[in-house]
Amino acid sequence: MLISGRAKDLDVGSHDYIRMVQPFFQKWASDYGKTFLYWLGPIPSLCCSDMELVKQVLTERTDLFEKEYLNRSLDAILGNGVIFANGDDWRRRRKFVHPAFSQEKIKSMAAITSECTKKMMEGWCSEMQDGSSQQAEIDMTKESDEISMGVIARVMLGKNYKEAWEVCVAGKEQLRLATYAFNDPPIPGFRHDYLPTRRNRRTWQLNKLVTSKISKIIQARVADGVYEEDDLLGLMLEARQAGAESLTAEEMIGECKTFFAAGFDTTATLLNWAMFLLASYPRWQEMLNMLLLETLRLYSPISFLHRRASCDTVLGNIKVPKGTMVTIPLPILHRDKEVWGQDADEFNPLRFENGLSKASTHRHALLAFSYGPRICAGQNFAMVEVHTMIAMIVKRFSFSLSPRYVHKPSNFVTLTPRYGLPLILRNLQLDG
Repeated sequence: MLISGRAKDLDVGSHDYIRMVQPFFQKWASDYGKTFLYWLGPIPSLCCSDMELVKQVLTERTDLFEKEYLNRSLDAILGNGVIFANGDDWRRRRKFVHPAFSQEKIKSMAAITSECTKKMMEGWCSEMQDGSSQQAEIDMTKESDEISMGVIARVMLGKNYKEAWEVCVAGKEQLRLATYAFNDPPIPGFRHDYLPTRRNRRTWQLNKLVTSKISKIIQARVADGVYEEDDLLGLMLEARQAGAESLTAEEMIGECKTFFAAGFDTTATLLNWAMFLLASYPRWQEMLNMLLLETLRLYSPISFLHRRASCDTVLGNIKVPKGTMVTIPLPILHRDKEVWGQDADEFNPLRFENGLSKASTHRHALLAFSYGPRICAGQNFAMVEVHTMIAMIVKRFSFSLSPRYVHKPSNFVTLTPRYGLPLILRNLQLDG
């Protein structure tokens, strides 16, 4: 089904890419309904796009349906941070991490984003001046990676930019290797990351590098007595200095890894697809917030939400044994005509004209950042970050899709343009 679905490219005006990334779920939902059983190797899993049941899993019974890696080989890469913790451990960790996303902190993050975006745009202007025309072609996927890494390095580890950047470069390669780990067949009692394969050896090397560099930054700050840095690590160190309950150095390193894994690729992906839609529908540049929400609906960076039943329970009228996975396929749920209306397959930011809660039949049907107690702590930061980037770009440049662009979304860690996103930029200031 995947091979068949990927055989043909999509028209630029089509957003029906499910046949390319989740054709099996699309077919099984058609055959068996919105909730059905399938198997992840030896693990039973319920695929569920019924909003009433999804609401129970994510909000009303969140302690019964825990976060789960699916592949324990990813521990070293993704970090055992607050996003993947459960129960009392999650509640303990969130006390030290969530303050990093307060309104005051987000304002300072917006300033960092603005600074990084300005630097990126200056590079574009230089490229135009070096050429013979007033326009240039860029691959937005590469630019998005660069600017997202720049922002997250500064927000995560502070002003010690060189070391922070090296951590992020290594982290990016770790994420790329993680995509292959997702394809390892699950075998009970067996972990693929113990095998000395070339991929695993490189993963171990990168993990050692990342751990070592973050450890040195922690040690340097402790030695200098510098705790009140305007970044995630500084906040965690400041809490430890205050003498209250705090995270260990190992846990801080894990939180930094998780923060990068959760924040880098998703932000870059949101920026890519928002720029794609703006290039396709330029009139929406004046209504950016609605466009970003519609981008999250049509091109959610994450294609699945997974939860694991921590004990025997009942979901709807289904008996769910302990250990059963619940898979929530976002592209299917975000195109459900019963939830979003008959135009669910179409690009229509006006559906959010009266706010997020009135855009669908369920108040919280947009699940790109999840929902409930375990909603992504960084969602406001991500939205402010991308909003700031795009607002600065559209003020200075016009852009359109390059004739070389091929519309073929691909699920590679996050949902990305398979062949990049080439855009034609034109400097509005040079146009007079």
